[in-house]
Amino acid sequence: CDDLGETPGDEFTSFDLTVKDNEITGGNASWSVAYYETNADAQSQTNVIPDPTQYTNTSINGLGANPQTLYVVVTDTNTGCVDFATLTIRVLPNPTPTPSDQLPNLELCDDVNTGDGVEVFDLTENEILILNGEAGVTASYYESLDDANSASNVIPDPTQYSNTETPEQEIYVRVTNDATGCYALVDFTIIVHPLPAVVAVTDFIQCELFTDGVDSFDLTTKDAEVLNGQDPTQFIVSYHDNLGDAEAGMNGLVSLYTNTSNPQQIFVTITNNVTGCSISTQSFNIEVQEAAQANPNMAPILYETCDDEMEIDGDPTNDSAQFDLTTRDPEVLDGQDPLSYIVTYYETQDDADLKVNPLPTLYENTVNPQVIYARVDNDTPDGTTGNDTSICYAVAEVTLQVNPLPEFDLEETYILCLNTNGTETLDPLVIDTGLSATDYSFEWSYNSAVIPGATGPSIIPTEGGSYSVLVTDMSTSTVTNCTNFDTTDVIESEPPSLTVELLTPAFADNHSLEAIAIGIGVYEYSLDGGPWQDETIFTGLSAGDHEITARDKNGCGLITTSRFIIDYPLFFTPNGDGNNETWNIEGVGSNAKIYIFDRYGKLLKQLSPDGNGWDGTFNNEAMPTSDYWFTVEYDEPSDGVRKEFKAHF
Repeated sequence: CDDLGETPGDEFTSFDLTVKDNEITGGNASWSVAYYETNADAQSQTNVIPDPTQYTNTSINGLGANPQTLYVVVTDTNTGCVDFATLTIRVLPNPTPTPSDQLPNLELCDDVNTGDGVEVFDLTENEILILNGEAGVTASYYESLDDANSASNVIPDPTQYSNTETPEQEIYVRVTNDATGCYALVDFTIIVHPLPAVVAVTDFIQCELFTDGVDSFDLTTKDAEVLNGQDPTQFIVSYHDNLGDAEAGMNGLVSLYTNTSNPQQIFVTITNNVTGCSISTQSFNIEVQEAAQANPNMAPILYETCDDEMEIDGDPTNDSAQFDLTTRDPEVLDGQDPLSYIVTYYETQDDADLKVNPLPTLYENTVNPQVIYARVDNDTPDGTTGNDTSICYAVAEVTLQVNPLPEFDLEETYILCLNTNGTETLDPLVIDTGLSATDYSFEWSYNSAVIPGATGPSIIPTEGGSYSVLVTDMSTSTVTNCTNFDTTDVIESEPPSLTVELLTPAFADNHSLEAIAIGIGVYEYSLDGGPWQDETIFTGLSAGDHEITARDKNGCGLITTSRFIIDYPLFFTPNGDGNNETWNIEGVGSNAKIYIFDRYGKLLKQLSPDGNGWDGTFNNEAMPTSDYWFTVEYDEPSDGVRKEFKAHF
């Protein structure tokens, strides 16, 4: 048979000439056989064919190569005798099936056990084309080229063949001449095409106000969801109102499509326009539901509340308060039945659309003012209140506004200064909020009782006690009319009445006095303009006149009085310089008598406290520097008892 090399059908092939040795020798083992291309070579036994097991027929001396006559020399190896014979070799033609590159693929869709890539093929579908009308030949089918060449492992039933490779597999066909056994090989491809991928398709719900349950649906808007990323130029989507039409790929629905029932099931077919494979396992419902409305009258929704504390930073954008969002539900629904809708609130439009991160019922704003979003969902489709299964919703803006409290601050205490008899005020006391009577209203109370007519921004108290004011903001918002409240204590006080008592007698070694202030105030004391002190007793005082002052610590006035400390000068210097020129005892009283003696007891001078004093002379003669003695007779200032005191200077 012609070989199946690079040029099949060229009538050249390789022969194993030795297969004829036994036939030529008749089985005589002592005879050898040699082959020659020409008779001359045989006769001369030259140019023997070197490898008779692989001889390719050839043209000799212009003669045809097929058939070709070879010359045989048979030699008896025992005797050396030779004989001659001829051998004709002939190349038989192989069958001529249609070439592989002209054979179509066998293609099936992965319809059975979808996704396993295995289908049952009738491999003989290409057989008529393969045989190409040639008679006396038989086709057999193999999974590999080696099996086809060796005619082993033939496919037993090519009409019911399940592929073993996916998605493509080569099938080899051996076409054999029934008479000669010569054969030719061709191959073709079997392919299992995957079906279009399918995913669950969500229901197509349209929302309609005051719906009658009928609406027009643009079914093509579901194409992207149906294809789920598959190339829309390669896959065709069609919609059907029954499964039979979907599986048959007929009577596709047109868009816009008006539903005939509510809800209505729609069946989907996806077809690969390259492979022709289709699948019809998807379906979804189209449904018309009652639409939801959020703030249908479109009036801005402003939710105002008062600040929960008074801010003093001057920045209203950071004012915050707690809002009960459910109190806005009636405004958001605007007359719609609250049993048919669910209202939830969100910080952003995206959160509201995605229905994620709902705000709590009690919500504290993060900026002032702040816009939040109210979402209204239809709560009726499943018949269970509070169980939202509808996609019908609407979103409206709600502005949260924190209004400031009236800003003022009363002192913790105020001092009301009365006169010394406690019946009249010295200076009117004004407690003032500092706010405008145009923008705010005021209600003053005394000891928790409202003061009739006290409605101004300030008040003038006439007696001590607890005063409070309730201030209402009348200008920022008439909705909130934010209020603020403060309390203060008015403390009565008065200037003192003052008495001063000497605690030591005249001519004591260490003089002291006590200041006694009487009144309702709290007082402090000063001696001769010195520092103020709470202590009422002053000690270590020098002789002479002293000023003692008592004042009210609350600033309600002061009073000053003086006291004279009686004592005597320890020296004097009558030298004409104008300082300490005379000696006398002051403050001892007009009826006192003073006697001056020298050291020997001689009376030098009798003085009156009201006189000029002793000038240091006796009989107009200046006395020498020395100690001089005196005796004073006086009435004790503290008790009026007549006393006598002696000392020297």
